[in-house]
Amino acid sequence: MKFWSSEHIFDHCWDRVTQAVWRKYPNDLNPNVKTMDVLDRHVDEQGRLHTTRLVGTEGFLPSWVCNMIGVDNLCYAYEHSVVDPVAKTMTMASRNVTLSGWADVDETVTYTQDQEINKTRLTQDAVITVFGVSFKDYCESLIKNTMASNASKGREAMETVITKINKEVQDLAANIEHATSRLNAEFEQATTRLNSELEQAKQGLEQATIFPQAFCECSSSSTTSS
Repeated sequence: MKFWSSEHIFDHCWDRVTQAVWRKYPNDLNPNVKTMDVLDRHVDEQGRLHTTRLVGTEGFLPSWVCNMIGVDNLCYAYEHSVVDPVAKTMTMASRNVTLSGWADVDETVTYTQDQEINKTRLTQDAVITVFGVSFKDYCESLIKNTMASNASKGREAMETVITKINKEVQDLAANIEHATSRLNAEFEQATTRLNSELEQAKQGLEQATIFPQAFCECSSSSTTSS
């Protein structure tokens, strides 16, 4: 049995990091993750999001080991996650389905808001157990090293996705600002045009009022002269 753990601090808020988790794959930095299927998703009475996924990965073991024990290089694992938006926690627990009669790999990944609000703490813990073979210590160490390498690539992938999300947010904000400025300009133009038309209408009404009065005065003068 082997134990593996890792900790990392992201210089990003919890909301942004957990958004990136859902958009992490596919990713060129983690090409070993081939499939990601959602089997169930629901929100419980406490407002926590539960998601169960089936994850397919390659490279869990070297190809020669897979050939020797007679399994495909694409391995599957169940993953269950719980997101608590109030407590600012996201916990993901996974266990392998493939090779379950030969090895158990239980991994727990947790994202929590750090003491500094704009930072997020990532903790990863795994228990690796291989049984039924004489070189189990070697296999356990191999799996452990593979997990450590993938974890490093995974953090790089997260940074890439977070950068992409930040750019999308900035672009959206810029588009909204541009649209707002354009609407304000069009509104000002429409207001100016309307005020001008109202002023013209007002002047027209005043002239229309003055004309009958002048006509009446002229008529009165003509009658008097007669």
